[in-house]
Amino acid sequence: MTHSPLSRRMMMRGALAAAGAASAAPALAQRDRKVALPDDPAGMVATLTDAVYINSNEHPDGPAPAALAALANLPKLSGRYGMAFAAKLESLFARQNGLSPDMVQVHPGSFMPLRSVALTYSSPERPIAYFEPTFDQGFLGAGNASITRSVAVPLSGDFTTDPRKLLAAAPDAGLYYLCNPNNPTGLTTPRADIEWLLANKPKGSILLMDEAYIHFSDAQSCLDLVAKDADLLVTRTFSKIYGLAGLRCGLIAGRKDLLDGMARYGVNITPMPAVVAAEASLLDPTLLPKRKTENKAVRDDLATWCKAQGLRTLPSEASFMMIHVGRPGAAVTAALAKDGVIIGGPRKHMDDWVRVSMGTPAEMQAFKTALLKALA
Repeated sequence: MTHSPLSRRMMMRGALAAAGAASAAPALAQRDRKVALPDDPAGMVATLTDAVYINSNEHPDGPAPAALAALANLPKLSGRYGMAFAAKLESLFARQNGLSPDMVQVHPGSFMPLRSVALTYSSPERPIAYFEPTFDQGFLGAGNASITRSVAVPLSGDFTTDPRKLLAAAPDAGLYYLCNPNNPTGLTTPRADIEWLLANKPKGSILLMDEAYIHFSDAQSCLDLVAKDADLLVTRTFSKIYGLAGLRCGLIAGRKDLLDGMARYGVNITPMPAVVAAEASLLDPTLLPKRKTENKAVRDDLATWCKAQGLRTLPSEASFMMIHVGRPGAAVTAALAKDGVIIGGPRKHMDDWVRVSMGTPAEMQAFKTALLKALA
């Protein structure tokens, strides 16, 4: 069972605390400790840019130009729910991906769909099985205990995923989870391995694919398997390559009966501006290839630089990279925080690694400078 104490934001909070910078902490999902923030909106917003934040895999450019143009018309209408808009976004996504609209469900981000799937399709008798480290926060509750029951399998020495090991460790699971590319490693699971798991998993179980970072990679999406009525659910988010993290928009795709099975947990209204921005983003055919190319250039440059410094990296295909620093990653993370560079830090079973998100070239240069100082 996994009891990982770290989340995407918790690593940053710990680093800031260790650096003695609590009073300057950014207004970013501060859940477990009080943070001194000014009592004025402009002051709060300023804390989002008072350091280099390459810790949460947010896109450095934010919303695309088409999304910004759509959002520019909304300030006076933001008091409206726009309840019908989500269905329109579901239809557009379905049409673009060869699905029927009833196979797509829009949510305020992808976290709650992940949790709803776990609650629906896993139980103390039929657990959820996944590799670790991964993004498992949707499956954890109070005290980071599993919300049902979890079987967590440590990644192998090269940090790759092997579904055969997952099935062997949990032959009775109700839910198997793969993040592809995986967060935090950035490594992908081959399509053949995914299809093997689908073909060999126990009857009645479900495979959940988290494709939050799929567009940064060359991995094949599993949405075509959804169209073939597989025992499969796929989550997507607009928080990463689309740059809409603060607006909160995501979705889940699967057979209608699988989506209907989650009905007891409901579907909250997705913020209307988020849906409008998401639709504008989907309608821009140049956005994904442009941002994928830009991200790869920054990622490749960082990998080359790390190699020159004698630092091992994992061959990530996502918008972040794990770097082996050869000493406690939490200490390195805290040292960088003192210099105003906030990174993701280590993960379970990777204590002497750190995770860094891809930022702008200027942000990455600041990271390189701060990292060399921390490792000196």
